[in-house]
Amino acid sequence: MSSPADPCASGLTLPHYLRPGLRLVFIGYNPAVYSAEAGHYYARPGNTFWRQLSASGLAGRDVGPADDALLMDDAGIGFTDLCCRPTVRASELTAPEIAEGARRLHDELRANAPRFAVFSGRGIYQHFGRHALGLAPRALAARAYGAQPERIGEGTIPWVIPSSSGLASKWHRERLEELHRLRAALER
Repeated sequence: MSSPADPCASGLTLPHYLRPGLRLVFIGYNPAVYSAEAGHYYARPGNTFWRQLSASGLAGRDVGPADDALLMDDAGIGFTDLCCRPTVRASELTAPEIAEGARRLHDELRANAPRFAVFSGRGIYQHFGRHALGLAPRALAARAYGAQPERIGEGTIPWVIPSSSGLASKWHRERLEELHRLRAALER
């Protein structure tokens, strides 16, 4: 049960678009202040998320920030974050809220069992693996992008892709390649 001080239970964050039966759920560090104020995931115009999701074919049509809530029904795609508190940079998150966020996210993923849990950045999966799965940091340090060997709950496959943030622009080509690989995995 959430306490009143819990940012996941307040209007200070983005809703978690997560329910049973989803093909995949995209997981970010936490909402950007810009996105929380706009009320949509990846809302900043410089973020490549929506252009690349459209180009990958995963959504089945061109999509933008206003489609985030619709994609659960339209394409079996959900959205959530490791931590709920909006910040300008993920580095503003505290160690305790990252640990608590990882455990909360693990519970949510186990309860909803999407086919793929898509972590938008290696750092997010490293925090999740350490705090929710009990993995050693060195076991996570050199992980490649793509499907990970662990399973969440009864079979959710963790998949790591590069961040779509403008701060990670050197990885945008690799990110689109990973989205295409994810689409191929979904079609198998």
